[in-house]
Amino acid sequence: MMGRLLMLVVLLLASVTAALWFANQGGFLMLRVGDVTVQTSLFVAVVAFIAAWMVVTLLYGLARRLLLAPGRIRVRWASRRTHKAQRELVDGLIELAEGRYAEAERHLEGTSRAAVQPLMHHLLAAIAAQRRGEWQRRDDLLAAADAANPRARVAVGLLQAQLQAEAEQWEQALATLGWLREKAPRNHRVLMLLARAMQAVDDHAGLADLLPDLRREKALPEQELADIEYRAMGQRFDELGVEANADSLGRIWKSLPKVRRRDPALQARYARALIDADCPATAEQQLRRWLRQHWAPELVEVYGELPVDPPQRVYDRITGWLRERPEDPALLYAAARQAARCELWGQARGYLEAAVERSNNPAMARMLAELYERLGEEEQARRTYRQALGLDPLGNSLPRIESAGH
Repeated sequence: MMGRLLMLVVLLLASVTAALWFANQGGFLMLRVGDVTVQTSLFVAVVAFIAAWMVVTLLYGLARRLLLAPGRIRVRWASRRTHKAQRELVDGLIELAEGRYAEAERHLEGTSRAAVQPLMHHLLAAIAAQRRGEWQRRDDLLAAADAANPRARVAVGLLQAQLQAEAEQWEQALATLGWLREKAPRNHRVLMLLARAMQAVDDHAGLADLLPDLRREKALPEQELADIEYRAMGQRFDELGVEANADSLGRIWKSLPKVRRRDPALQARYARALIDADCPATAEQQLRRWLRQHWAPELVEVYGELPVDPPQRVYDRITGWLRERPEDPALLYAAARQAARCELWGQARGYLEAAVERSNNPAMARMLAELYERLGEEEQARRTYRQALGLDPLGNSLPRIESAGH
């Protein structure tokens, strides 16, 4: 403030000094244009020049403002529209979170053209349309999002596949994911959605082909990958039908990666397939070899199911293992099953009772109940059946029936 005041004082003094100087000068200025001659003092000429310069400057500034006014108006209007689009985006997000899908879509799409990034508006509006069950509207909005930013094509496709899966439109989802896999073959999200869609339509063959990529990219949790592999292998075994034999089953088994062939669950499934194909001797050899490498309850259980003749050979081998592992419930259960095949009912009962004491497996309790029935112990069988079914053997959920006399 003081600086401006000082500057005004300096300018005023300079102006007065200049005026006094020009007034004391005796010179004059004469300007002749054609027949017209203008003669004036030097002071008046200088003042006239300064006034003319100020008028020209003012007119130039005014003309410049008038010429730039439309552009500035457009910029200001665009800025207002952009700010409005941002407010509508926030309102749309709030409404989408609150479940007001129609209002959310209206706010999001109503200002999408004015938005700096209309892609976000289109994607959120597509989600709102999905929630309202408007599938065609959803796809139109996703197409608009794709056109708004072609660089986001994979992201838009992923959202479309996700929404199609949520709507259980599995065929459409598979088509979208097939296209996405061509564009982004190693995309973690694409592989995960593709696996889920294939599971939904029971495409076990497709899952089997997809498994190497799923494992390489770690697209699913390990347990889910193991379950997929288990079902896929079982499906391939089942597809053999009456043609299943040791050779055909072995080819399928050897097609698995070596590391997967160490999985006890897969080994047990392969052994059961050999049993179903009437190849129990091959199954027994495989199970025995695997059990030497690593002890697994899954393999012990299948060993107890072997229908090998004579059964005494399998039974003797199990009882030999029992001397080393007398508290193993899976081994006790396997011994009981093979003892029953040998019609050694007393030994089967002892093994089963010991197994039931050490495990909560209802299958063991059911077999023990069946054995009690075979031995004529009806009350013991009923109690054990109740145990197998998870019922309270002492309680009764029915109301007590009073006698007529009371």
